[in-house]
Amino acid sequence: MHHQWLKAHRQRRNGVWAAGWLLVLCGWWLTRLPLAAAGLLVLNVYAAGLMAADKRSARRGGPRVPEASLLLTALLGGGAGALLGMLAWRHKTRHALFMTVVPLCCAFQIVLIVFWLFNR
Repeated sequence: MHHQWLKAHRQRRNGVWAAGWLLVLCGWWLTRLPLAAAGLLVLNVYAAGLMAADKRSARRGGPRVPEASLLLTALLGGGAGALLGMLAWRHKTRHALFMTVVPLCCAFQIVLIVFWLFNR
């Protein structure tokens, strides 16, 4: 049962990452800001939703989202969404790793976006 849930989670996660990054890269390649913004929105909404789902599972004792998935989602473009999800649902805020890595991912991604905007 848990193995099937984990496999389904990985498939959904990889699909969201692929869709988000496809939009980001197409927006960058075609210099279409709305397309890139849509990709980042997909990644960040997913990251916030993943935090909410893991918090809900933690309360109910259900299958948990692997910490690696939470951190990789933040690292791969969902830094702001992951940070918002952490703070909104008070999830993983006692973990030093999350309280260090997620804000750094968010800050780094903001710097990349600003750099891209001013160097188009």
